[in-house]
Amino acid sequence: MPILVPISLIGWIPLCLLLFVLLPRRQAVLVGVIGAWLFLPPSGIRLPGLPDYTKTSAFGYGIMLATLIFAPDRIARLRPSWLDVAPLVMALGPFVSSMLNGLGAYDGLAEINTSLSRWGLPYLIGRIHFASAREVRALATAVVAGGLVYIPICVFETVAGPILAPKLFAVLYQADIRFGTYRPRGFLDRGLELGFWMSGCSLLGLWLARCRALGSIGGLSFSRVLLPTLVATTVGCRSSGALGLLGMGLAVLWLSARFKQRVFLLAWLSSGLIYIAVRITNAWDYDPAVTFLQTNFSADRSQSLEFRLHNDDVLLEKAMLRPFFGWGGWGRSRVYDEFGNDKIITDGYCIIICGLHGVVGVLSFVMALVGPGFMFVARYHPRRWAEPDVGAMAATSSLLAMYMMDCMFNAFPNAVYMVMAGALASAVMDRSRLAAAAWDVESEAAPGAATAPPTAEDRLAARYVELARNARLIGDFEAAAEARRLAYDLLARRGALGVETPEARRRRLDCGNDLAWLLATRPDPEPGDREEAVELARASAEAEPDDPSYWNTLALALSRAGLDDDALAAAQRSMELEASWNAYDLAVLALALARLGRRDEAGRWLAEAVARRDRHDPTLDALTAEAEAALRP
Repeated sequence: MPILVPISLIGWIPLCLLLFVLLPRRQAVLVGVIGAWLFLPPSGIRLPGLPDYTKTSAFGYGIMLATLIFAPDRIARLRPSWLDVAPLVMALGPFVSSMLNGLGAYDGLAEINTSLSRWGLPYLIGRIHFASAREVRALATAVVAGGLVYIPICVFETVAGPILAPKLFAVLYQADIRFGTYRPRGFLDRGLELGFWMSGCSLLGLWLARCRALGSIGGLSFSRVLLPTLVATTVGCRSSGALGLLGMGLAVLWLSARFKQRVFLLAWLSSGLIYIAVRITNAWDYDPAVTFLQTNFSADRSQSLEFRLHNDDVLLEKAMLRPFFGWGGWGRSRVYDEFGNDKIITDGYCIIICGLHGVVGVLSFVMALVGPGFMFVARYHPRRWAEPDVGAMAATSSLLAMYMMDCMFNAFPNAVYMVMAGALASAVMDRSRLAAAAWDVESEAAPGAATAPPTAEDRLAARYVELARNARLIGDFEAAAEARRLAYDLLARRGALGVETPEARRRRLDCGNDLAWLLATRPDPEPGDREEAVELARASAEAEPDDPSYWNTLALALSRAGLDDDALAAAQRSMELEASWNAYDLAVLALALARLGRRDEAGRWLAEAVARRDRHDPTLDALTAEAEAALRP
């Protein structure tokens, strides 16, 4: 084994500890998970009596150890839910399989260890570290960033061949040539796996762009530059199945948002369950599909599909001899000829699970992936799927359904998707707790009082606003932002239903505007804060275009995001509406003009801003100081 394999895999655990020291917790987790999956070797270390130590083990053990040391409060906050039943059954079911097949308790415990390492710890990491809609958005954004990072690797290996992993880790790859050029692999097992990864990144990127959840990365426009490059690279991976799933995932999201109907995503989430049912019951005659593919597309494609489906038939027939908990490990679910040779090539991961752990195992795996998506659909109306945070949850739900369908035909276990499933589960459960809390507040009203549910939501939102103010006073910006976000979520829910009064609408816009100001001015911004501030402030300004306070916030948010032309226009609009000019507008004008090279104008507005500054304000002081620095030769 090349020395770099154990060094990189084992060294990832102390690296995760270092990440928690150097970076904010959420960023450390994102780098630890996605970095491990994309750049650690696809091979593993064999350990006697234990599961193979792989890249999944490396980030799972590393992140959990770092969590225990640096963020034990995140574990203490975890609250079990019925959504955790499927992952729990998936983890414990192999023990039952081993016992029922006479393999003994030791084998059963080893199978539990394997399941926890491969799926359980990633799900738990998602549940612990991504507990809100905004954090799901951060996770989705990080996955998109992982796709962007892989663009040069894909382009290079398309020309030179899949040589990076073989050169660094001595992995044996057979070059896969498709349409005259190499199919890239990077540090993943197969070109097909990389093709699906890039398709998933493209799905998230396209929908986040539609929700205006991503502005620019590294000074480059995401929608105009980075996203087209990502999509083009995805197509260049030449994985037709992954591209087909990408098209279906996007179509489901678009149809849901276009017609404001839940049924499209519900059907998409259910497709894997339906497929398993018809295959197990042998209710699908696939010969017409094979004939259609052969006639209209390619004979090779049709033969490949027929070969896969025939193999699945043989394995399912064997699996149904022990339908509930399967045959257990050690190749017992395989089909052999009279000489003891394996007769079947297995492609679908769900078929593998069905043979090993039965219908219970495969259903628990599927529900662990898509169960949170079902809850998301129930909790959030499609009217809200264009919002940045909610849109990220919708795209994540669709991506998990995509991965589930890919597992029907390919066997590429990817723990990142289970992290996303855990994150989505926590986010939708957080939403559920908010709703329950609102009803609890309503029940505390005086006997006989006719208090409608919206009034209860208003009262709960007011409590969150007060909490945000108190947190802001003591300098806890993270808690302040989260409390305001909870208040905004409560108020926005009624707005999405179209039942809010003018007063309620104003409270919602004010809450969004206040949250935008907090995100734009916090001294320790996290990735996505500035972009979210722009979106929130823009929504308030567009809803009430004659309110100068909203334009004032928008100008500041645009300035903090580096969008100087737009910041200049917003500040001028605020000044047009407000006779007594605000020092913030003047400072934003000065800074924007200085960055745009209009130094004389900038100097005049800066002098006016300094003259109107009547008190010490750290944010205003920082703006004026930045403008002064921009004006220096």
